[in-house]
Amino acid sequence: MTRTPRTSGSRNLRVSGPTPLPEPVLEALGEQMVSHRGEEFRRRLRRVVARLAQVFGTREGTILPFTASGTGGLEAAVLNTLAPGDSVLAVRCGHFGERFAEVAECYGAEVLPLDVAWGRAADPDDLRRALRTHGPVAAVLLTHCETSTGVLNPLAELAAVVRAESPALVLVDGVSSVGATAIDMDRLGLDVVITASQKALMAPPGLVVLAASRRALEVSERHCQRRYYFDFPKMAEAVAEGTTTYTPAMGVIYGLDAALEQMLTEGLDQVFARHRELAAACRDGLRELGFEGFADPAHASPSVTSVLLPPELSASDIRSRLEREHEVFIAQGRAHLKERVLRVGHMGNVARHHIDHLVAAVAAVAASERALS
Repeated sequence: MTRTPRTSGSRNLRVSGPTPLPEPVLEALGEQMVSHRGEEFRRRLRRVVARLAQVFGTREGTILPFTASGTGGLEAAVLNTLAPGDSVLAVRCGHFGERFAEVAECYGAEVLPLDVAWGRAADPDDLRRALRTHGPVAAVLLTHCETSTGVLNPLAELAAVVRAESPALVLVDGVSSVGATAIDMDRLGLDVVITASQKALMAPPGLVVLAASRRALEVSERHCQRRYYFDFPKMAEAVAEGTTTYTPAMGVIYGLDAALEQMLTEGLDQVFARHRELAAACRDGLRELGFEGFADPAHASPSVTSVLLPPELSASDIRSRLEREHEVFIAQGRAHLKERVLRVGHMGNVARHHIDHLVAAVAAVAASERALS
């Protein structure tokens, strides 16, 4: 029997996650459950893990899939690599960089902040100075794509500074970058990279995936921080056997398997190029409507575009009307930028016609709002 895709008319979901699901993923979600300890599931999980390793750019790292949200991945990274009292340098250039630092602080780390203005990218020279000023630190927390501002931080340059200046672990929030741009974990010397299923990986929410280096696993094995569920060594051992420590989000893994197959069939280089091209089209289209980009143009994300609204326009009003009148769903800014910034997600299952539809809808709503003001 042919299955009808679960879509809704002309709905254009352009938030920064969850992202729209391709039809093969929807089909996979309709599969019947099997034993998560049986051989059928083990074969599938091994395939998913091997495919994820390609997306993370690692042959040396271990893929660790936990049933949780992206924030659960931040917590897992902290629990397994840091002890209470450890000094941690946190690069904070937006809402999610601040969240990573808050998680570390929650577990007793001494957080040394390197604050960057929202909308700007972290400067490798500033990171170098901070490392030299603060002295030894156990880890550096980096956010690759800062989803709240649409900035893609220069991960290669930042990681190179840490490697040159410190033996610190490099922990990376890649929640909205993995799958949308190259990570090259092994080449960059990253120790933990975190992502989530509902972003550029085109699967439903429910799975956080971490890639951990050998060094990170060794730290975790001798680490005294108490933990039970989010345990790297236990999950690594289970994954080596083709399973997970506890019952996984099996449907999400089914969907992720189909999504990864689609990505690898397209080719990762082409996937990354498509994200860059669509991000540029989104920025150009919104700029032509008079919306100034909020992120530093030199470091604009391939995953999320942020634009600054003129004073006469309200982000809440525009977002609400886009949903109600055009079935276009976008996000507002975070914290103090809630009414000043609009954020558009263009990661995962997205094509040019989605961007063109979005820009046309924003043009219609903005023109109407300006006429009313």
